[in-house]
Amino acid sequence: MISITKLNRIDFLILIVIVIIGLIHLPFPFDGDQAFFRLGALEMQQGKVLYRDFWDVKQPGIFYFYFLAGTLFGFNEIGIHVFELIYMVFFSIILLLTLKSYFRHQIIASLVPLLTVGVYYTVSGAWHLTQVEALVGFPLFICLWLTYQSFKYEGKQRFFLILLSGFIGGIVIIFKLILLLILLFFWLSLLIYSLVIKRQKIQKLFVEICLPIFIGIIFPILFVVSYFAWFNSLSILYQTFLLDPPRILANSQFDPNEFFFGIKWFLNSFYPLLLVAIVGVDVSLRKSKNILTLLLVVWCIFGWGVIVLQRGAFWEYHYLLLFVPVGILATKGLDVLWQPLKELSSPLTTILLIFLFMFPLSYTITKKTVFLVNNNFALAENTRLKYQTIFRPKYPSLRSEANFISQPGSLPGEIYVAGDPSIYYFSGRTQATSLRGWALEYFLPEQWTELLQQLDSSKPPYIFIDYIQQPTIKEKFPKMLEFIEQRYRILHQNNNGIWYILL
Repeated sequence: MISITKLNRIDFLILIVIVIIGLIHLPFPFDGDQAFFRLGALEMQQGKVLYRDFWDVKQPGIFYFYFLAGTLFGFNEIGIHVFELIYMVFFSIILLLTLKSYFRHQIIASLVPLLTVGVYYTVSGAWHLTQVEALVGFPLFICLWLTYQSFKYEGKQRFFLILLSGFIGGIVIIFKLILLLILLFFWLSLLIYSLVIKRQKIQKLFVEICLPIFIGIIFPILFVVSYFAWFNSLSILYQTFLLDPPRILANSQFDPNEFFFGIKWFLNSFYPLLLVAIVGVDVSLRKSKNILTLLLVVWCIFGWGVIVLQRGAFWEYHYLLLFVPVGILATKGLDVLWQPLKELSSPLTTILLIFLFMFPLSYTITKKTVFLVNNNFALAENTRLKYQTIFRPKYPSLRSEANFISQPGSLPGEIYVAGDPSIYYFSGRTQATSLRGWALEYFLPEQWTELLQQLDSSKPPYIFIDYIQQPTIKEKFPKMLEFIEQRYRILHQNNNGIWYILL
């Protein structure tokens, strides 16, 4: 029913390059988000239930990913990044197998993984790796490709393709609910095409499109709902999925600096691809009216819409939601330009143009490689820490904070950190409360009271208050500081924050 080509020698060569690029990033440090996801996944492995025993506003997909990665390869930087590399290599293979017919020149078609996955790794720092927006590109592409294939068929074949598309769409939603906006416009494009261009009856379209989407999308969601129902946690699942996000968003302030910094990072990182992608989109839509190009443009437009809707946090990694369609469209642009480049009278001109296109990205990956080689490939613990410090200068100080409570004679038990979750990672301890100490600025008013109750009942032997989080606590809930001063005494303080020990 669906034509999928085989891999050639150039494809395998590109996959080897992807693996090498990925290996450079295996020792990369955790940033705060990654340390937090790792902490939640570790607590799930220890028998705790997400949201009930460990709360975050994010959908469970990212925690499932870290849970699987940690269980298979270890709850550390290399373990998580090894699993991500396997995931991305598999994604690269899928891109090669499914997109051959989209390009005229096979040598250009082989470059798709390099301009998507390869570029993702190249532009990413510690903060960007293994974020939701990066990981969700794989299932989003599968959903798009299945929807694209369904344009060609009717009846049972279309029903089956859309059913699979809906199922993958359900997985996307488990990663991030707001991504439903992109999915809806994938499917709406098919519906409009069938209704307006093909002039098919609405009853037929309901059976062949709407019904299979609903059936497919509901299965992954039912699996998650059943899991939480088993642990009698449906109410908190409902609260976290549907009620808390709009309230948090409403309480968030628009920060123009974050907005422009995010755009600046995206343009600095992807401008070579964007310039070539514009050529690909123009020729593909204007001359051939290619439906796959149209769907990729839909992804870009509504992916941008998703980013803007999260007005309280325009983080750089949100723009990774676009690395897949931009990379594919850039490859399409190269495909369009390939023949004119070959016909240039001077080979030197061709080489110069290719060099200018590749230089920003190749320079970044070369710099990372030099850092890795200079630190003996980060094989030993001390050289790995030096390598990690290049990409996250705060790493050694966070490690020293954890070492402070890991000395002989330290009190045992779970701790509470109002600050960077990397301290949990380095100390080998878990969180004493279900409510987090990370990103307290997004707490709802009732969560502060609940956090205080949890601290009172759990009585963690150590509490760390980061100086970055301290102003937030003073502004939002000063009673927490009063509580700590009554029940704890200052054990140690430095440039990072204050350690308290239970009286």
